[in-house]
Amino acid sequence: MSDVAVKPQGRVYSFLGNSPGEKLLDVARIHHREAKQLFEGAEAAKAEDRQEEAKLLLDLAIAREATANEFEKAAMGEAGDPIVAEILDWQEDLAVHYTPFTSDYVPPEDDAPAAPPAPEPFSLSKSFLRAVAWVGSWFA
Repeated sequence: MSDVAVKPQGRVYSFLGNSPGEKLLDVARIHHREAKQLFEGAEAAKAEDRQEEAKLLLDLAIAREATANEFEKAAMGEAGDPIVAEILDWQEDLAVHYTPFTSDYVPPEDDAPAAPPAPEPFSLSKSFLRAVAWVGSWFA
């Protein structure tokens, strides 16, 4: 045995995809790939003189690239989680522009149908009374 003291070391191994940064980088790669496909689709549409489709695909590609950059910043720790930021922005927008739910199936008060007529009070008909009397005569 040697006289050199063994120093305890920290963990020298890591699992692939275990850190949140790696997961965010994976998502960023997916967004970059989709942005590239959208840019290529926009170029093809422009070459075939489909201007509206090319403009739409280009706008989507730019937005997808911006999202990929946000995920890369989050992976490097320069920004927060983009999904959480998007949810918070959506909630703020909802709070500012809230519209209460109204059902399409309930007509307004002016067009509402009249209330159904009230049922007539209960009364026994003569034929029912005769039938009861006839059945009662069997037991008498």
